[in-house]
Amino acid sequence: MALLWTLLVVAVAVAVAPACTRYLGRDAGYPLGVIYLVATAVFLPAAAAVLRGEPVTYSAAWVPDLGVNFALQADGIGVVFTMIALVIGAVVFFYSARYLHDGRHLSFYLVMAAFTLSMVGLVLADDLILLFMAWELTSLASFLLIARSGYGGELASLRTMIITFVGGLTMLAAAVAMIARTGTTSVTEVLAHPVWDEDPTFTTVMAVLVLLAAFTKSAQFPFHVWLPDAMAAATPVSAYLHAAAVVKAGIFLLMRFTPAFHETPVWNYTLIFTGLFTCAMAGWFALQKTDLKKLMAYSTVSQLGLIVATIGVGTGYALAAATLHVIAHALFKSGLFMMVGVIDHAAHTRDMRRLPALRKQMPWSFATVVIGCASMAGIPPLLGFVSKESVFTAMREAPGPEWVGWVALFGAVGASVLTFSYCAKIVFGAFVDGDRDDLVVHEAQPSLLLPAALPILVGVPLALVAGVFDNPVGYAVQAALPDSDHEPHFVLWHGLVLELWLSLAIIAIGVVLIMNRARLRPWAEHDTLNVDGAWVMTRMVRAFSTLGRVLVRTVRADHPTRHVAPQFVMLSLVALAGLPAVMATVGLAPLTPDLGRPIDLMMLVVIVGGVVGMVTADSRLAATVSLSAVGVAVTVQIFSLGAPDVGLTQLLVEALTILMIMLVLQKLPLRFGRAPRYGQSAAAGLAIVTGVAAGLLTWGLTGRRERTPVAQYYLNEGPAETGGDNIVNTILVEFRALDTLGELAVLGMAGVAIIAVLSTIRDADVDPPPEDDRSYVPAPEVPLREPGSTAYRAITESWSNAVPLQLLVRTVTPLLALISAILFLRGHNAPGGGFIAALVGSAIVALVYLSAAKDHAVGPPRLPVYLIAGGVLTAIGAGLYGLAFLGSFLEPQSGYILGYGVGTALIFDVGVYLAVLGLVICAFNLLGAAQDSKEHTRERADQQVEGELPGPMDTVRGERPGRRTTFLASDTPPLRGGGRR
Repeated sequence: MALLWTLLVVAVAVAVAPACTRYLGRDAGYPLGVIYLVATAVFLPAAAAVLRGEPVTYSAAWVPDLGVNFALQADGIGVVFTMIALVIGAVVFFYSARYLHDGRHLSFYLVMAAFTLSMVGLVLADDLILLFMAWELTSLASFLLIARSGYGGELASLRTMIITFVGGLTMLAAAVAMIARTGTTSVTEVLAHPVWDEDPTFTTVMAVLVLLAAFTKSAQFPFHVWLPDAMAAATPVSAYLHAAAVVKAGIFLLMRFTPAFHETPVWNYTLIFTGLFTCAMAGWFALQKTDLKKLMAYSTVSQLGLIVATIGVGTGYALAAATLHVIAHALFKSGLFMMVGVIDHAAHTRDMRRLPALRKQMPWSFATVVIGCASMAGIPPLLGFVSKESVFTAMREAPGPEWVGWVALFGAVGASVLTFSYCAKIVFGAFVDGDRDDLVVHEAQPSLLLPAALPILVGVPLALVAGVFDNPVGYAVQAALPDSDHEPHFVLWHGLVLELWLSLAIIAIGVVLIMNRARLRPWAEHDTLNVDGAWVMTRMVRAFSTLGRVLVRTVRADHPTRHVAPQFVMLSLVALAGLPAVMATVGLAPLTPDLGRPIDLMMLVVIVGGVVGMVTADSRLAATVSLSAVGVAVTVQIFSLGAPDVGLTQLLVEALTILMIMLVLQKLPLRFGRAPRYGQSAAAGLAIVTGVAAGLLTWGLTGRRERTPVAQYYLNEGPAETGGDNIVNTILVEFRALDTLGELAVLGMAGVAIIAVLSTIRDADVDPPPEDDRSYVPAPEVPLREPGSTAYRAITESWSNAVPLQLLVRTVTPLLALISAILFLRGHNAPGGGFIAALVGSAIVALVYLSAAKDHAVGPPRLPVYLIAGGVLTAIGAGLYGLAFLGSFLEPQSGYILGYGVGTALIFDVGVYLAVLGLVICAFNLLGAAQDSKEHTRERADQQVEGELPGPMDTVRGERPGRRTTFLASDTPPLRGGGRR
């Protein structure tokens, strides 16, 4: 349970971060840092158990039907990376409490805490699904922390997200393939599966996918560009994420999957040579930089490359060296990043060319930076020296011919010369060579300096007692390489060995470079390339955007025919090509006697007549009437087939759809525009071919086979599994409730889209075109209508034809409400359900709207939003109830209240009811009552009377390019709505 409690304590930090920030401001870093230390203390018993060789695991059922568990495991690797994440995170929070000053603390502390939770979950995960989710959450948190840095961080955060999410895709592909091949989601079981020895091809492919994912996070070539780009983030973000945490996630992934791939050549050689190349390349780029933070960024890439190359060697000694250098790097690099922030805080610049000689004005900072850079450069007696010597020794064990080991060794030595050089540049450039005498700088306050110096200073005593790392590093090696018998033994002095002489040679070369730094600086401080990572990413984005526009141009069109035509063509080809195979499978068995009834022929005639009328109509109103005839005929046929619930649904949907179409017709011209003759012929031909193909396929399938096994399963097991006899409803809200939840979310987004789009459209009658629009022919003048006249009263008073409908509504509304409630409550065992009941309730909304004397919104303005949001949240809540109490999301549970069966399916149906009702109200309010106020209605009537606007029944012909608007002339009162007809 210690593992779960560790995550819960970190989750507490996420939960209290907003409140702490609200009341303490930047000082919220102190209590949050203390929470991190509490989480460390909670984790210590698990770490101690691991160091005693005892397994520490936790598992709870997450998605039992799929075999997915919320599984945690603490092994040697998990202990090392968890301690880094928690301890360095606490120090960074203490530092942030004095560093931050911009007032934007809420997002910083909240997202930093969320990142730590994701990182700890990642390194302790023992389930591939959990590991992938935590992996992506670290990418998302990193993106948010960079993006919060203002304008400078916007593009940098996007580039970072693109690169790390590419790694997420390869990680997802690898996880899915591993689960499919091994039949388990457990990381431990996957790594122990014999497939890695039995199938070299599969192992190689998986190794490539995993190392690509790790390269994106650990900033290896060619994915290294995001890390220097991410320096737009605040210094505490760089100190934690880009020195001790997020980049270490890539290192962790490599070590976690080493048991499966350590003997795969593509794994070994790719890691060794890519890592060494990245180390040397980034070291050279670091030498070119004058911005201390950018220099630190490239130095981080360089050190990560050295660690990656060491992991690629794949031996027990190499993994021990890599683990020790991970620890050393987390200490000195996080401290150096924070010291850069101290310098920036004091001098208000990070550019070495603008800094004075800070060694006299900031002596404590100078001493701290010297120690940190010395550790990074591998100078004794510091922890970085111990780990660097171990790396040199490990390189000689590189797999393959003997010369590969020597090449790897001298490659690491050459990269280390660059490391020594840029470390010297940090010290001399920031503290010694500055020549500005006009800038007065004071030493940082202890509350800022001490947290920054702590990780660096800790490396001094740890190097003297390096043996304390033998046990934890040994168990990390055992986790990464179970068959290894290597027992690490770290000491500061190994004697006069080759590695020591190489270290002395590096130092000697570095001293020579320091002595000649003035002459070398102009040669070094220039860009090797005229481009950088940001430039490359920008050009790639532009290229892909251009390609996307070219591809979209082939299908982009405002005319729906161009969208549906390819679909109809494919449907026809599939149907006609597949019909012989279908008939060969089902045979020419006689049709079921129920098919071919007289009512079917009658409905066929009505449907064909409606379709012909619809496609030949010149009037939009006539086409709508023909469409409604088709819908009603289909509804009658459904009822005749004995499906009352489906028929009722079809009838209600048809009625509401026609009403919506009529509301839209108010905004459209009365008649369709003329289509090109060749276009009409092509559309007719395609429609006939598609209709014949679909008809033949339906004829071939209908009534010629028995029930499918899936249908039979629903019929047999539905009542027993769900306690309900209405198979349609139980499928929707229990068997396939997740599908319905997804459809509910889509429905909610449709409501949001309606609000977002229609609320921004202004009525053309209220906001006429500008006078300089010569393509528009203004309306002819209308006779002046005096107040009190019939026309005036028709506009401002209730229409006489609305009175009978209002009387009908008073009678029908209670009856419809009762029917809606009955259908809702009986839907689990009889025809009905939340969706049908919501449609009946929506019919009430439609009647209330139609019976009103004037266009007006139904209910309060925000009611649709509350209904839609409440419906979706209610459905999700029903699913979370099953997850919390039954162990599975949307797991049904039922019982009885006063003898009536109720369950989570009923709650789910409540969500469906609310969301559907909200969407219908939203559509009526925005399509039919967009201008909803008495003042606006009266003002509109006054404008019509005074001739400022055309009356709704006057003849107006206003032409624009491609548009013609026509109104009928009449002296009779207008139809309800006062809009266009």
